[in-house]
Amino acid sequence: MEEKKFDVQSIIGFVLIFGILIFMFYQNQPTPEEVEAEKAKQEQVEAVKTSENLETETVIDEVPQLDLQDSTAVANYQGKLGAFGFTKPSNSTTILENDVLLLKISNKGGQIIEAKMKKFVTYDSVPVYLIKDGNASFGLDFSTADNRVLNTQDLYFEPTITNNNGNQVLSLKAKTSNNQYLEYRYEMKPNEYLVDFTIKSKGLDNVISSSKPVQLDWKLKGIRHSKSIQYENRYTRLTYNHEDDKISKLSEGSDDEETEEDVKWISYRQHFFSSILAADQPFKSG
Repeated sequence: MEEKKFDVQSIIGFVLIFGILIFMFYQNQPTPEEVEAEKAKQEQVEAVKTSENLETETVIDEVPQLDLQDSTAVANYQGKLGAFGFTKPSNSTTILENDVLLLKISNKGGQIIEAKMKKFVTYDSVPVYLIKDGNASFGLDFSTADNRVLNTQDLYFEPTITNNNGNQVLSLKAKTSNNQYLEYRYEMKPNEYLVDFTIKSKGLDNVISSSKPVQLDWKLKGIRHSKSIQYENRYTRLTYNHEDDKISKLSEGSDDEETEEDVKWISYRQHFFSSILAADQPFKSG
């Protein structure tokens, strides 16, 4: 029987192979720059997925555009609005602007269709927009005395710009006659971000039904401003004030079914900016 011998050369060979594998492992490790690039690439993929999900789950309803050159279409459209068909349709916009903020407001719906922060840019040097390209909608749902259900997004407003002690004032009126109207009033102060917004009505007691509540319909799809989509999502949420100044937040990852009474203000809060709507008189939100 042959005696087994200790093969030193084989052991040295295995040690050399193991050493070469370790050397190759360390040599092939990604550099910090490559790790950062891969992380950024992964965040970009996640951002695309998030964007696709938002487009699927949070679609802002687009208000159909009226062909103002088609007199028959205009007449039919005004007929559907009833008394509010009094205001002449116009697809024009009005700009309110100071040193820090630019707002573009549409005659159709009387709502802000573009809000630009003039002194800020995003991580990739693009101007910061809170509202742009149809990512937001604002309207009031109400019933009329002749049993119509209307939303102010479908109404045309007549604009007038005035000056109030150095403040720019834009009055938009959806008229039912020369002296009867629903008014949206924007007041912009010099070098300030906050804009006063007031809703008033005159002579509409016999036009708007008081038997059914007016409902606020406000939607906002947040625009990405931060480099990290995960970090930005962490700070994006809806906050509201109610019940003796109690402040609550909607769930970030699921639906909330509660109905709150006497909501005093609502805030769409993002990482750096917030869009806030406050009410002098509490309104009902469901």
